[in-house]
Amino acid sequence: MFYILLDRKNAIPLHFQVQSFLRNEILKGTYTEKIPPECELMKRFTVSRDTIRRAIRSLIEDGVLESKQGLGTFIASRPIEEWLGNLSTFFEIVNEMGMKPNIKMLNHGSVNAPQDVAKIFGVDKVYETNRIRLANDIPVVLEKQYYSLELGKQLAALDLNNVSTYDVIESRLGIKLWEAKQTIFAIIPTASEKKLLGLTDEPCCAMLSKRLVTDSDGNPVEYEKSIYRSDMYTFRIKLTRGHRI
Repeated sequence: MFYILLDRKNAIPLHFQVQSFLRNEILKGTYTEKIPPECELMKRFTVSRDTIRRAIRSLIEDGVLESKQGLGTFIASRPIEEWLGNLSTFFEIVNEMGMKPNIKMLNHGSVNAPQDVAKIFGVDKVYETNRIRLANDIPVVLEKQYYSLELGKQLAALDLNNVSTYDVIESRLGIKLWEAKQTIFAIIPTASEKKLLGLTDEPCCAMLSKRLVTDSDGNPVEYEKSIYRSDMYTFRIKLTRGHRI
């Protein structure tokens, strides 16, 4: 058994330190089926049973763990894995994971373009949609999408609940999506973003993805800013090392 030293001088409560460590171990794949029993965790962290139970209870409330009477505490869900390199839809990704996908519209309409959006589309006004993506009814992504007003007017006439905008744009509006450039980095979500994503008020990080989708002529079609729960979503990419001749 290996022991974990907690920072007992830190203002962060011990149960939250234990919770964060267990969450990270689950994300890394150290625990794939169930976590060790309480007595083992007490020895490993050198803390009381109450501290361990508070940490586990928080992870259960977050949907990361589930308790099975007489059997132990099991991993309740695994992060969604999205392979980068293809313009796959959320429905395709989640269905392949054997989970139930759902997307709900929060609000939409014409807005003043933020500076980065105005630079991309070359206009001061754009059409904005705000939706939330869920997997097995667990909120995992907040998405904000921007379109030209012309395209936005066409989208406004359609029901964008529980549909892929890629499918709608290509099959219903006849616009061929060709290429996407994406940037992903870590952020600290706001209180309102945490609430929508079902996160607690405790400190945490999330991932912000910025993706620009263009047509075959290089014209911007959709610019998306999405906030992903870092405990419920992972990005993967396959790399090949080039060989010199």
